[in-house]
Amino acid sequence: MSYTIESARNIFSSTQVADAVPATTAMFAELNIDDQLAFLWYAYAELGRTITPAAPGKANLQLMEGIFNEIKRMSHEEQTQLMKDLASNADVPISRSYAYFGVNAKLGFWWQLGEWMKQGIVAPMPVGYKMSTQVKAVLEAVQRIDQSQQITVLRNTVVNMGFDPSLADNKQAEVINFKFPRASLSPQFTIEGVTEPTVLKYIEAMNADDIEAAVALFANNGALQPPFQKPIVGQEAITSYLRDEGQGLVMKPTKGVSETIEDGYTQHKITGTVETPWFGGNVGMNIAWRFLLDPQGQIYFVAIDLLASPKELLNLTRK
Repeated sequence: MSYTIESARNIFSSTQVADAVPATTAMFAELNIDDQLAFLWYAYAELGRTITPAAPGKANLQLMEGIFNEIKRMSHEEQTQLMKDLASNADVPISRSYAYFGVNAKLGFWWQLGEWMKQGIVAPMPVGYKMSTQVKAVLEAVQRIDQSQQITVLRNTVVNMGFDPSLADNKQAEVINFKFPRASLSPQFTIEGVTEPTVLKYIEAMNADDIEAAVALFANNGALQPPFQKPIVGQEAITSYLRDEGQGLVMKPTKGVSETIEDGYTQHKITGTVETPWFGGNVGMNIAWRFLLDPQGQIYFVAIDLLASPKELLNLTRK
């Protein structure tokens, strides 16, 4: 059998993913700009009772010191307009800069704005604001899902804000990414049921933030499929994605199943948790990795799935 990326996506098709995440994200996207900003305010306040984002640290915030100083000099009216510009993808200077932030930097940016809103440095919610029924519905939807899924929804609310310069020009700029300190990790680990060296090396490389070593395990035409996204094909594109979104993750695989299939290909499903640098070790996302390796032992395809529930961690059905 000759595999394609499309056919590879069907391995371990019984995996139950957290469909509530894209559904809730879509609800947020339907909000008007004012309601989106209100949701962010309430989400940080309400979800902070159970999920507390980690402070990014002074060293990380210095990466955006110029932008933050500019924001502090603005009037409250100008600050409010800036947040609306970010949410509406308006073509203004800070909105352009924001587009080059990595995911962790975007979360850090809104964390800092939220802290300053509490302190009165940045414009708070308008006096007398009443939560709309639409905002309330999204908040209630987020509160109904588990913490690992809430993390992904919060990430999704801010990742696509800002003006994408590629829509207007081809100028390139360095992406700003936060560097979170690494906890001490054991160089050796085992996955019950899986001994495939390529799979183990991939997890080890990602836990060491060695993106180059991780990508070198892929076939030239290999693909990586992040949660709720289309496959990212080719080593160059995978490298770009992992540098933006893969750094600082702590992968903790526990169990797995391996199987040799047609023409020397092997498939492996591993379940476990992933801790993000933004939320620290208190909350782990329930994850399944679905690998398809070619006859040379290279990664032809790997899907990372956010699972529907903790019980899915034990769902290792082969087909």
